Amino acid sequence: MNETQLSPKQVHVTSDAPTAERPQVGGQSSGWSAGRITAVVIGSLLVLVSLALLGGGGTGVWADLTQRDGGYVTTGTHEFSTPGSALATEPTQLGSPGVGWLYSPGLLGTVRIRVTPLQNGAPLFVGIGRSSDVDRYLAGVKHTVISDFFGNKTKDVGGGTARSAPGAQQFWVASSTGPGARMLKWDPHGGSWTVVVMNANGRAGLAAQADLGARMPAVLWIAIGFLIAGAVFLAGGVMVVVGAIRGRRATPAPDPEGRIDAGHQ
Repeated sequence: MNETQLSPKQVHVTSDAPTAERPQVGGQSSGWSAGRITAVVIGSLLVLVSLALLGGGGTGVWADLTQRDGGYVTTGTHEFSTPGSALATEPTQLGSPGVGWLYSPGLLGTVRIRVTPLQNGAPLFVGIGRSSDVDRYLAGVKHTVISDFFGNKTKDVGGGTARSAPGAQQFWVASSTGPGARMLKWDPHGGSWTVVVMNANGRAGLAAQADLGARMPAVLWIAIGFLIAGAVFLAGGVMVVVGAIRGRRATPAPDPEGRIDAGHQ
């Protein structure tokens, strides 16, 4: 009887038996430890802070380079009108704690207010006074309060006509009176201040356009400081997040017990 020798290459074994699934091990670690999750959260917060700093710094640089008019960082022109005797701003607190540092006299430098009447009439009066003095003067006087200069928002206050011309008052720290456009410059100091625009004779009815400006000598350096701080926070946040992600990928997943290697049966 002849025996046929089969080489290993000629052996082909076919099995219809289902392949055994790898057993799942309960509580298998995903690699995301509490420390890594905390690192991602902290890194994300640092990135958000950096975006705010970079945005503020970029805005400061843009304002310093493009919004200066005669050396003043200047707003756009806004129009206001009143059926009463005066236009008055909301009290502005200069040098107050917290975010009030943005309106500190040292940061603002010299302030410039330009007002142009929109109709021919009596000479115009523009003045700045302590809010308490202005409130007493306008008590019982019909006027309009500018609640949001940039949003052109106002609110009317009922009352009668002014009892005396604004130029006759002694409490103004800076004022300008005359026909046509008025320009008022003031070196501010701490306190609560209100800007008032009136007809020089105090009569009712007024429409004018105005813009505000400030020297702000340090705005460029402050903006550069914001940009540097933003870059540092951004780099730190990215490094923390990337480090946490890389650490997670580098952590080997534990092998389940009893794993069967089909290639070595």
